Amino acid sequence: MNQRFLLSGLAVVLAICASAFTSGKFNYNIVGDNEVEIAPPADISEDGGYKDVVDVPSSVTYGGKTYSVVGIGERAFQHAEIASMLVLPSTYRYIGPWAFHSAYGVAVMLSENTDSLGVGAFAYNELNNLLCNENNPKYSLIYSRDLPEGETWVGGVLATKDKQTVVAFPGGKKVNGSYVSTYNVPSIVKHIAPHAFHGAPHLKRVVFHDAVEDIGEYACYECLEMTRVEIPGNAKLSYAAFAACETNLSTIILHEGVTEIPDYCFFDAENCTSLQLPSTLERIGQYALCYLENITSVTLPENMLILDMGAFSNCFRLSTVNFNDKCRYVGPQCFASCDALVNIDLNKVEIVDKLAFNGCSNLTNVKLDHITYLGRAPFYQCSKITKIDFPETLVYMDPVTFMMCRALNELTIPASVQYIGGGTAAGATALKEIKVAEGSNYFTTIDGVLYDKALTTLVAIPGGWEPTELYLPASVTTVAEQAGHWCNITKLNAPGVKTWIKSAFSECASLEEILLGAACDSIGESVFAGCTALKKVTSLNGVPPTCAESVFSEAVFTAATLYVPMGSKDAYLAHETWGKFATIEEIEVEIPGTPGDLNGDSTVDVEDVNLIINLILDNISADQLDGNSDVNGDGVTDIGDVNELINIILAQ
Repeated sequence: MNQRFLLSGLAVVLAICASAFTSGKFNYNIVGDNEVEIAPPADISEDGGYKDVVDVPSSVTYGGKTYSVVGIGERAFQHAEIASMLVLPSTYRYIGPWAFHSAYGVAVMLSENTDSLGVGAFAYNELNNLLCNENNPKYSLIYSRDLPEGETWVGGVLATKDKQTVVAFPGGKKVNGSYVSTYNVPSIVKHIAPHAFHGAPHLKRVVFHDAVEDIGEYACYECLEMTRVEIPGNAKLSYAAFAACETNLSTIILHEGVTEIPDYCFFDAENCTSLQLPSTLERIGQYALCYLENITSVTLPENMLILDMGAFSNCFRLSTVNFNDKCRYVGPQCFASCDALVNIDLNKVEIVDKLAFNGCSNLTNVKLDHITYLGRAPFYQCSKITKIDFPETLVYMDPVTFMMCRALNELTIPASVQYIGGGTAAGATALKEIKVAEGSNYFTTIDGVLYDKALTTLVAIPGGWEPTELYLPASVTTVAEQAGHWCNITKLNAPGVKTWIKSAFSECASLEEILLGAACDSIGESVFAGCTALKKVTSLNGVPPTCAESVFSEAVFTAATLYVPMGSKDAYLAHETWGKFATIEEIEVEIPGTPGDLNGDSTVDVEDVNLIINLILDNISADQLDGNSDVNGDGVTDIGDVNELINIILAQ
C-alpha cells in the first residue's frame, strides 16, 4: 500500500476520532464547517444500539458552537429501536452505509433533501415502513395509484422518483397484522437496486415481473426465509444477488433468455433441490452455485461455454454432470469436494484448470477426449482414480497433476505433451512407474522416473517408486518443483544438479543421505523440508550454494552432519542457513572433469562411448581412463553408463 495514502488515511481517522462528541441521546462526528452527522453508539451490537428513538435533531450545540446535522453516519442506527415514525429534518442530505442495519420498529421518512443512500443503508431492517417526503426530487414511494388494475400493492417500499427502481424494502412490513412474505414487484419497475431486499427476515418470495431488466448486487442476500427464486428471461443478474439464502431456498428457476449466472449469485443455497437452467445460459461465474449441497444432477445447457472458478464446488450430493458439445473450459476448483461424483465425461472440454476436481474422493472414471491443458493439481486427492487415458491432443500439464491420487497405478504421458510441471505423481503411492508414449520428443523415463528428453531436468518420481537409492544422471542440472515430494528413497546422489526448485524433495521421511554436486548453486524454498531422518548432507561446492532459510527442517541442523570441501568450512559457518549445522566437517574433494569425458579431451563424443564399451568387455582397465566410468552415478559401470553417454551426446 502507498505509504502516503496510509498516513493520509490514518490522519483522517485520527481527525474523526478527535472531532467526535456526545450531546443528548446521540454521538456526533464533525464532517464540515459547522456540520455534523449522527455517529453510532460505542456499542453497535444488538444490545448496544440506540433505543426508543422517536426523533432526531436538525441542529446541536456543543462547546458553545451550534452545528447543523446533515446526515446519518455509517452504522449509526445499527440495531436501533425506532419507536415511532422517524422523520428526518430537511437538513439531512444523506444516509450513510449500513446506517439502519438491523434497525427495527415503526418507520423512517427521508427528508426532501435526502439525496444519497450509502451501501446497505437499510440491510437487515425490520421496519414496518420506509417513507419519503413527497418533495424529494430523487426518491419516492410506489403507490397503489401507480399500478395497473389487478396488481397487488404493498406500501412503504422505497423507490426512485420515476418509480422504475425498487431501492429498499421494509423488512418488518405487516399487512393485517401479518408479515409480508411475498412481494410482487410491480410491472412499472425495471430495476432492483443493490441490497434492496438484503436480509429481509420474513420474505419467502420476491416475484419478479417480466419487465424487470436487472437485479442488483446482494439484492436478496441472506434472505433466510426465501423458498423459491424465479428469474424472468429479460433480467440480468448481479454479483451475489441471492447468496447465503441457505436455510429454505429449495427451487431456483432461470427462464429462457438468461445468459449468465454471475459470481456468487446463488452461493450457499444449501437446501436447493431443484435447479432449472435455460438453454440460453452461456456462463456460470465464480462460486455461483457453490454449496448447493442437495442438488444431485446438472445438465449443462447447449450454449454453455464456461464453468468458472468454484462454480459447483462443495455440491456434496452432485452425482451426475452432463456436459454439452460447446463447453471448453472447466475453471479452478469447479467441482472441488463434489464427493458423490463417480464418473464424468468432459465431452469437448479442452482446458481443466487447477484443483478442478480437488477432493472428489469417489471420482473413479474421467473421460478427457479433447483435453489440451491440465492446470495445477486438477485431481488432487481423487483417491479412487486408477487410470486416465489421455488423448494425443494433450499438450500442457501443470505441476502435481495427480498429487495424492493414492489408487493411481498406471500413467502414460502422450507423445503430444510438450510441458509437464514437477511432481506429476507426488503421493500417488500405488504408481510404481511413469511411462512415456513412443515418439515423444519432449520426455523420457529411466527406471520409471520421468525426465525431459535431454535428461537435463528431473520432472517426477512416481509416488510408489520402490528403489531406495536415487542416482541422478550427471546431465541433470535442474530438479523440478516437488519432483520427489513424499518419495521413499534413503539416499540421493545429484552430482550435476545446479538448481533445485521449491519443495523438490520435501517430506521424504526416509531420506538419510544427500550429495550435492560442485555445480549446485541454488536451492529453493523447502527443498528438503520435512526430511527429518537426514544424517549426512554433502555439498561439494567450495562456495555455499544460495538457499532459502526453509530448505531443511530445523531438527536436521542438529541431527545431521554437513560435509564440505577442504578449506570452505568457515564460509559455510558464516552462511545464515548452512551455518546452522551444529557439525560441519571438511573432506577432500576430487574436482571432476566434464561428465562423460573418459579420454580427457574435454569433449564427450563417440570415442568416449567406445572406451566405456571396451571397459565393460574387459579390453581395457579403469586406470586407463582419464574420467569416471560410472557416468550415471549408480556405483557400477554397465550398459546404463553407455546409455547415459549417448544421452549426453544427443543433448549437446
